[in-house]
Amino acid sequence: MVRRVYSRKEVVGLLDALERQARESTQLAKQAEAAAARDSFEAYNAFRNKVGEFRALCILVEGRLRSMDGPVDDVRERYAQLDTLMLSLLVRASMRFFFVLSAKTVLPLGAREIFVTELRSLYEASEKLRKPEYASRLNESIRSELETAEMILEEIIDKAPSMLQFS
Repeated sequence: MVRRVYSRKEVVGLLDALERQARESTQLAKQAEAAAARDSFEAYNAFRNKVGEFRALCILVEGRLRSMDGPVDDVRERYAQLDTLMLSLLVRASMRFFFVLSAKTVLPLGAREIFVTELRSLYEASEKLRKPEYASRLNESIRSELETAEMILEEIIDKAPSMLQFS
């Protein structure tokens, strides 16, 4: 099987798209935090959808980096910076969103399933951030926020059955 070779321009174009996704995600994360205080998951879902788009684009970038023509070190470095930025944003946004929700006495129907999915997502982010190429980019505050987000989320999951609202 012959593998396609990708040009630097093609890969950089995908990185530009990743950067746009990251900027849009930052705005959506701010909206999600504000909406959580009003018992709305809609903005957080929009943020998570944008993160999903970013992750899908990451898969494309990673594949193209493996088959890129020419030097790749600087392109890999830019990709790692963008991916670290997004993973950090995911952790911070999740922590803030879940902190607001942890104070609620009632959660909407289906919340537990959402939170279980989010816990898995945070675990995957944590695993990726522990890789050597990412770990050196992180400051201690993001590591602490990740642990806090996981603890808050686990607490919400534990009490979700007793907090469900059937209206």
